[in-house]
Amino acid sequence: MVAYEKHWIYDPMCWIGLTQGTLIWVLMSIYLSPEIAWISFACGGLIGFFLWLIALGYRQIQVAKLTLYGIAINALLAVFSGWLAFG
Repeated sequence: MVAYEKHWIYDPMCWIGLTQGTLIWVLMSIYLSPEIAWISFACGGLIGFFLWLIALGYRQIQVAKLTLYGIAINALLAVFSGWLAFG
């Protein structure tokens, strides 16, 4: 029997994995400043890493892949904030 796999748009775990780092960066930018939000990668990267491990443990490959994309987006936003702060 093949398990039904829904499209990633309808899976809330995919959205959590994809947007968690971006949401942390946005909240830090709003409440602190965009120049300080580069540190969001420490939080977003660590949370994303554990979400990735959980997704792999449950064999949710789509969630794991989108979590890695979310970590990459968070890294790009953190680099932008670092450029604002130190550039």
